[in-house]
Amino acid sequence: MLVISDTNILGSFAAGEAIPSLFRLFPRTTIFIPPAIHQELQVGLNHGQTHLKSVLEALNQGKLQLLHLSNSEKQFTQQLPKKLNAGECEAIALSQARKALLLSNDKRAVRYCREHGIKVVDLPVLLRWLWTRNIVSQTEVKVLLDKMKTVENLQLSQNALATVFAPR
Repeated sequence: MLVISDTNILGSFAAGEAIPSLFRLFPRTTIFIPPAIHQELQVGLNHGQTHLKSVLEALNQGKLQLLHLSNSEKQFTQQLPKKLNAGECEAIALSQARKALLLSNDKRAVRYCREHGIKVVDLPVLLRWLWTRNIVSQTEVKVLLDKMKTVENLQLSQNALATVFAPR
């Protein structure tokens, strides 16, 4: 299975010091990012988001890999809604063309993917998978969420939290 990640998922896991846990969710799969996501990560790091260092280290170690778009994938990005940023457009184009799973927590991107039959998983589902697949405990997911809130000011809705912690 090919997995493509958006910046927000990587940033949230980095904020929670949980990049290794993200990779454990996909043990036999490399997670890929398009060039615009790489640029977004670099810009974030340059603007003081030091937690993103772990994402760029994973890229340097080959645990995360850059995936360039074909000409037709680049053309497809021009057809996507203008409210999506360049990184989301490139990630969606790759996911659509290559039948990959997209990891994103952008509501517009997730909605677009669901409406167009592109496989997508958001942050609440990934957090749920962490404990239901015995990678970490529910308590560790709560600590992870607290770190995300502190570093990124991330706040999940009550519905999202219900998704994360719903009984098995």
